[in-house]
Amino acid sequence: MNAPNNERPPLKNIDRAGSYALKLIRPKDEARFKKNARGFSSVSLFFLDNDGNCLTKNFSVEYGKGLAMVIGKFSGSYAVTPSDQMSVEQLIRYCEPAFGKVATVELEVTANGEWQGKPQYRYSFKKITPRDPKVYGSAPAPSSSDAEAPPAADPFTPGQDVPF
Repeated sequence: MNAPNNERPPLKNIDRAGSYALKLIRPKDEARFKKNARGFSSVSLFFLDNDGNCLTKNFSVEYGKGLAMVIGKFSGSYAVTPSDQMSVEQLIRYCEPAFGKVATVELEVTANGEWQGKPQYRYSFKKITPRDPKVYGSAPAPSSSDAEAPPAADPFTPGQDVPF
C-alpha cells in the first residue's frame, strides 16, 4: 500500500448543496471517454476542490448542450454544442481547453441510493462562474508606459451571469 500524501486532503464526495470552487481534472487515461450503450460518445468528468470535495458527472453528445455549457464556462470561451455524430477522439479534443481550469459552481445535491455500501449522489449544476482572471476580462496592472492610457472597461460584471 502506498504511503498517504499529506499534501492533499482525502477525497470525499460532495454531499451538500452549495457553492464550490471546482477544478476540472484531466483524466489519467482515455478510458473515461467512450461510446455509451446507445452509440453516442460520452465522457465522465471529474471535478475537485482544494478541500478534497469531489464529484463525477457524466455527459454525452446525445444531449450536448449541458456539456457545451460546462466546457464553455470552464474554458472561458464559447463552446459550440457538439454534434451527436462526434467521435470519441473529437470529444477528447473538444474537452481539452477546459481541463485544469477552475470555476465557482453552485450545486444542487440529491441522494441517489447506495452502491457497495457507499452513498451515491446526483448533482445538478445551477450556476457556473469562471474564476480565471482572463475570463473575467480584468486588465493587467498598468506599466509606466501605459500610465496615460485610460483603464480598460471590464466586459464581465459579476452577478449578470445567466444561470442554467
